[in-house]
Formats: sequence, C-alpha cells, structure tokens
Amino acid sequence: MLSKLEQILETLEETYGPQKLAGPTDPYEMIVFLNCGYPARDGKCAKGFEALKREVGVQPNKLLAVSKTKLAKLIRPSVILPAVCAQRLKDIARRVKNDLDGDLAATLQKRMDEAKRKAGNGSAEKSLRATKRVLREFPTIGEPSAEKILLFSGLAPIAAVPSAFVDVPIRLFVGEPGKNYAADYVAAREILDSGLPKTFGARQRAYLLLKKHGQEICKRSKPKCEVCPLTAHCAYLQAKAADSNAE
Repeated sequence: MLSKLEQILETLEETYGPQKLAGPTDPYEMIVFLNCGYPARDGKCAKGFEALKREVGVQPNKLLAVSKTKLAKLIRPSVILPAVCAQRLKDIARRVKNDLDGDLAATLQKRMDEAKRKAGNGSAEKSLRATKRVLREFPTIGEPSAEKILLFSGLAPIAAVPSAFVDVPIRLFVGEPGKNYAADYVAAREILDSGLPKTFGARQRAYLLLKKHGQEICKRSKPKCEVCPLTAHCAYLQAKAADSNAE
C-alpha cells in the first residue's frame, strides 16, 4: 500500500504530468541561472540565462571578459536592477575562477569528501553543511537554493523543498503554515526526508511536483482548495472542516 506522500505524488503526476527542471544542472550554471532573473522566477531566469549564453557565454572567463554595462544590457529584460545583477554575475565568475580553481562542481565534491574524512565516521550531515557553506557564499543563494543545487546537480540526494512553496507540504501534512519561514522549511524538509527513498530520482520528482502544485493550485496567499485534487490528503482542509463543524 502506498504511503500518504506516495499517493500525493502519484495524484500530482496524474494531474500535471511528469515535470522537468527549468535551467541547467551544473552547480555553477545553476547559480548563474538564479541570478539572471529578479525576482528569480523560472521564466525570467531562463530568459536572462539564454541571452547571456547566446551573446557572451556563461563560463567564468567569458563573464569576466565582458563589460558590466554589456551584461546589464543583456539581462535588463529579466531583472529589476540590471546593474546590481550584472555585478553579481561578475562576482560569481570571479569567485569561481580565482578561489575555486574554475570548477565549482569539483570543489563541492572535494569539500564533501574532506568533511566526511574529518568526521571520522563518514558523517553525511557534516559533509552537507560544509558544502552548503560554500554555496551560500554566492549572491542570492540561501539554504533552500543550496539544497536544490546539491539535489539536481547529483551531488547529494537531499530532501530539498521548493523555496517559494514551503506551504504545500506543510498544508498537506501539518495544517496551517506557521509565521516562521525557517521553521516551516525545516518541518517540510523532515516530512519529505522521512517519506521519500533516499534517491535522486525520487527526491527530484517530489520537488518538481510539489513546486508545480504550489504554482497552479496551492498558492501561498489564496490556495484554490475548491479545485485541488488532494482534498482527501490535506491536513489544512481537514482542520478547516473540523473548525466549521465545531461552529
């Protein structure tokens, strides 16, 4: 018999179809992608990233070789503050080239391996913390984005949660989202971590389907509960129904 989470994901895939990640899966390119749109929506990021890739190239040397003015012009249609975002792209490229030997993926893998050795018992948690620290030094990369990068780049099958849609697993399994985003994110990650196989495929699938559901129906401010295919599984709706019956 399928678990609640497995039933939810099956229903979401029947509703939306299989989902695919927007953008690249290389860690460095993922960071560039996320900084090519502001606010960082998939469509805006993809538009800016493709313009960069087509006109300049996204490799560190190529971003450093072009002027900040040209970078700002290329990404202007996809960002609010083109000069600020152009400087961020320069900073990202400079850090990877000068501090990380030009290869962010190799550096992340090395940090993970070093942290495991130092831990003595091969602690996965310590290696993840060490790797996330490297990622969080880049512009706009917080813990949710760092975990997304680790998951989709194939570095660690972490139970990442879509940063803008933390409310989705919270509503489904807990009920009303809290007022502390960080606490809700940790709770959502624990829900997925305990309910999913520790494989890249299973956790990537969950991430993408929950994100799609948050985009389409389980919206943060005005969820469309009346058309949701998950009413039978939703703790949020069940709590609301209980409150109504109590009245």
